[in-house]
Amino acid sequence: MLTVERSIHRKNTKRFIDSDPTVITLITPVEAMVNGTKVANYTEDRAAQTFKIIWQGEDGIVREIPGGVRRFNFVIVGEYDAELAIGDFWETGDQKHVIEYVYPDNGYEVKAGGVSHGPAPT
Repeated sequence: MLTVERSIHRKNTKRFIDSDPTVITLITPVEAMVNGTKVANYTEDRAAQTFKIIWQGEDGIVREIPGGVRRFNFVIVGEYDAELAIGDFWETGDQKHVIEYVYPDNGYEVKAGGVSHGPAPT
């Protein structure tokens, strides 16, 4: 049941996302069995969705190698009907963003967190 409070939270979540939106097409790894071995290199794309990305603020340096590798933590917020799951990812240039955890459902937003690997987040 949609309560007045939940309706207000949904509107506020939409306003929050719309203040700094990022349109993302998440890719979902699909496991398959190949000769008795589990393989996860087959993927399916979800429909494009609008999210708010919140970078956690650390400097992200993990290790120094030619070209540099950095790791950044993020939180991603979508509207209550957004679709995402642990393991979903998207790429921006050389940066790969992977969802590692999903917060419990609260009925007014979908929130998850993850890690971004590459030279710099965008």
